[in-house]
Amino acid sequence: MRGEKLLVQEKHHPVKGVYYTLPGGKQEPGEDLEATLKRECLEEIGAEVAVGKLMHVADLYRLKSEGTERQHQLDLIFECTVQDSYRPALGNHPDPHQVATRWITAEDAAQLRPLYVTKLFPLGCTRGLKVYLGPQHD
Repeated sequence: MRGEKLLVQEKHHPVKGVYYTLPGGKQEPGEDLEATLKRECLEEIGAEVAVGKLMHVADLYRLKSEGTERQHQLDLIFECTVQDSYRPALGNHPDPHQVATRWITAEDAAQLRPLYVTKLFPLGCTRGLKVYLGPQHD
């Protein structure tokens, strides 16, 4: 967050249309969480981030691309900051379907994915919610 804006990836998908996600990705063997987050942000949004405290944990259950089997994913949301001089950009290895990085306001929050993230945005992604958010279905 910077003021009332949230830094996100903008993605365009032929079926899902335009939507936004938080930067992140898979942890490499032997890599700690902070190193993973720093690497993923550099790769996806071209930003060196300062990693703050763990804000939320959610068990996310979503359908696999084949459509019938559910896949479990553990989402960890950290408070992070970028330098004041940072301007939204694509990193050197953006996500599939990622076309831009942008600051969005609460008016754009309905386009955030996974769906539970839309509930966090009006609260500043940190305010008034417990750390463990429990099971989420997307």
